Amino acid sequence: MSVNVFDNDTKNGVKLVPSDITLTTSTPDPKGYLVLNSDGTITLGANAPAGDYELTYTICEKLNPSNCSSNTVKVTVTAPVIDAVEDVITSINGNNGGKTVSITANDKLNGNPVVVGTALGEVTLSIVGTLPTGLTLNADGTITVASNTPAANYNVEYRICENTNPTNCDSVTIIVPVTAGNLTANADVIASVKASSLAQTLSVNVFDNDTKNGVKLVPSDVTLTTSTPDPKGYLVLNPDGTITLGANTPAGDYELIYTICEKLNPSNCSSNTVKVTVTAQVIDAIEDIITSINGNNGGKTVSITANDKLNGNPVVVGTALGEVTLSIVGTLPTGLTLNADGTITVAQNTPAANYNVEYRICENTNPTNCDSVTIIVPVTAGNLTANADAVASVKASTLPQTLGVNVFDNDTKNGVKLVPSEVTLTTSTPDPKGYLVLNPDGTITLGANAPAGDYELTYTICEKLNPSNGSSNTVTVTVTSPIFTIIANDDQAGPVDTKKDTSANLNIFDNDLLNGVKPNPADLILTVTVPNANLTLNADGSVSVKSQTPSGVYQLTYQICDAANTANCSQAIVKVTVANSVVITPNQITAVNDGIISVDGINGSLEFVNILDNDLLNGSPINAADVVISNTSANSNFEFNIDGTVNVKPNTPGGSYALSYQICEKANSSNCATAVLNVFVEVPSIAIIKTAIFNDENASGFANAGETITYKFKITNTGNVSLKNIMVTDLLPGIVMSGQQIDLDVNEVDENNFVGQYVIKQADINSGSISNQATVKGNSVRGVLVEDKSDDLSNTDDKPTVLPLKGCQIKVFNAFSPNGDNKNTRFYIQGLECYPDNTVEIYNRWGVLVFNIDRYNNEDRVFKGFSEGRTTVKQSDGLPVGTYYYILKYRDSDSNSHELTGYLYINK
Repeated sequence: MSVNVFDNDTKNGVKLVPSDITLTTSTPDPKGYLVLNSDGTITLGANAPAGDYELTYTICEKLNPSNCSSNTVKVTVTAPVIDAVEDVITSINGNNGGKTVSITANDKLNGNPVVVGTALGEVTLSIVGTLPTGLTLNADGTITVASNTPAANYNVEYRICENTNPTNCDSVTIIVPVTAGNLTANADVIASVKASSLAQTLSVNVFDNDTKNGVKLVPSDVTLTTSTPDPKGYLVLNPDGTITLGANTPAGDYELIYTICEKLNPSNCSSNTVKVTVTAQVIDAIEDIITSINGNNGGKTVSITANDKLNGNPVVVGTALGEVTLSIVGTLPTGLTLNADGTITVAQNTPAANYNVEYRICENTNPTNCDSVTIIVPVTAGNLTANADAVASVKASTLPQTLGVNVFDNDTKNGVKLVPSEVTLTTSTPDPKGYLVLNPDGTITLGANAPAGDYELTYTICEKLNPSNGSSNTVTVTVTSPIFTIIANDDQAGPVDTKKDTSANLNIFDNDLLNGVKPNPADLILTVTVPNANLTLNADGSVSVKSQTPSGVYQLTYQICDAANTANCSQAIVKVTVANSVVITPNQITAVNDGIISVDGINGSLEFVNILDNDLLNGSPINAADVVISNTSANSNFEFNIDGTVNVKPNTPGGSYALSYQICEKANSSNCATAVLNVFVEVPSIAIIKTAIFNDENASGFANAGETITYKFKITNTGNVSLKNIMVTDLLPGIVMSGQQIDLDVNEVDENNFVGQYVIKQADINSGSISNQATVKGNSVRGVLVEDKSDDLSNTDDKPTVLPLKGCQIKVFNAFSPNGDNKNTRFYIQGLECYPDNTVEIYNRWGVLVFNIDRYNNEDRVFKGFSEGRTTVKQSDGLPVGTYYYILKYRDSDSNSHELTGYLYINK
């Protein structure tokens, strides 16, 4: 404080010298705030409440300590100035919410910043009235604005009060400004979209580039309306922000205006446009590979528009929007008729030829959007087949004789019996011996007294409709001398007990005949054609049985031939039944091994064998009701049934199985016997690997339409049985397959029989690759069908074969010579066929445009050195030799624009 008690005290009437006295506080301040210091100054304690404070002090002379004087110190304390100052609050986005600065940040207590708290010298903070909804006062003096608080200027009145003097308060009203979201609708443009026969949802959403508060818009925060619809009616804005383009939209520009409004603050809106440029659909008349038609029978092709595309989809011929019209360019060849369904009818008796047919398809929606293509309708001649005729044996005669054969009888045309009037018949190589003559009606005459021997001539038949279509073959006749009839008759003998006797008691000559009577063995040649290890046919015609041959039926096949004419023979069969005597042991079970029996492991097989068929009980066939059968091998893939039959389950692994089983008599369970059933489980399987080889026939290093791909097929029999009738099919449109059905043994591989040849289309190059898959099928001898889809590397996988095609890289060949030698006669831009949306401009050195065309295609729409612009050179003479300049503009498949410029040189 600014007072010192010594200042107004005196000694002897003059100002007191403090060092002459001692100073004491005789009565302290009862409130404790006022303190007398030893140097005479007064200290007022911190945070002293407003009011009066007093103490009494005494000074005593040091020289005379009893010489003292006392008095008071009185201090009046007033409350400090408190000031709540209005804050200027920065606006807060109501969508996001946020927090203000402390509203007491600029408030003062006695000129110093206030401190909010409960201690003396601090202040309390409170709201006067009620805070607006969405606003919260925090302990640190800030105000939190909740997210999604509507935009407004919110008035907030607050009060601060001094803790030391609670009635010392001040209040103020501040404004908390809450703003709406910063909503921005941005324009949407689709520079190019192809029309379609169906309504299509475009690849843009108006919400995608719209923002709120500078970040991507959340669609649920706004309402979406079409403020100005598309006046043409094709463009529609959907509630989810997507755009639908109507079906069969004509080429042109379409536009609508949309508006988005904030749901939290409905008056907060933004609008913009959606603009769409629709291009005509890509129309593509694709060359068809027409299956040849036999010109004799006539027939009908497939629809020539079957593989044509409009915007990548199959075309529909008709008059409606989205459909196409079909017309012939020029005139159809004689004999061919175009039908309403797009097929071509080939009339009967149409001469064989490859007929060129050019047709055009045009889009009804955009009638100038057309494409044409030339196809070949192959008409073939009849499939004429002259088959060989043979008369194996005819007896010579003293008179000419017409033989019992007509060459026309077994000849065919188109797989059916030949009509002789449709061909001409000639003898192309006569019989050199002169005895055999071919008659015009197809019969054969053998001359009189033809010696024994072979005679032959060659004949030719030629189709009258197509005279160059011919076929030749031979007529062979064998003339013999008279032959005795020889007959070998079948023989049966038995039963024979080989434990007692080995003779069959049979002579095969007894019932055989030579010229109607029993033969003399000396006049015959006897051979065994199908032997049997247990039987012996002796030279005298008797039959012996090998000793200890098991009971059963045994047979062999023999042949007798006339010794005078060894080609005159006859065969017969000898069957011998062996029934050996059996020593019967009472109730003995005889179990005999079975098999080997082959079964189907893929599909399984029920009751493929009855193991009791060759087993005995007490010497007699076993009745299944009298025994119990046990599968002692316990193989879960096989089921032994109570009647003796056995099942194999589906999907049993392939291989050989030795299945032991036991038969026990029910009446005597200790009377048992065991045997083995031998089974071979067939599991046929097949695999195919398909590889593709690009044939760069023009050595350009790139794929061009018209070049070919060769497909190779590696077929492997991966099963455990042989396969037959193996065939490969490939559904790639336009592929030409070659190769015949084959058979493969186990683990056998074929890599050469099947070959596919495919001609590359421009559409293949545009897509950048060709992907397809073949299928191989075959049958086991049992008839089980197996198949596999091809892989490009492995027998175990089934991935399609994909061949990348590099043919869409732009390369400008900037020199050509239109000098009439038919070499390098055009300005060639490699790869431009992939980008039909293009323009090419050619300027001379003075900047004059001499050529300009769109849809440049290197063929008919191509620069060959002739001016189509303003020039002083006659057009028929062509442009002069020199340097020119080109500008190439094109759009890629993503509608991105590109431009190339450079020079080109014309040389003659």
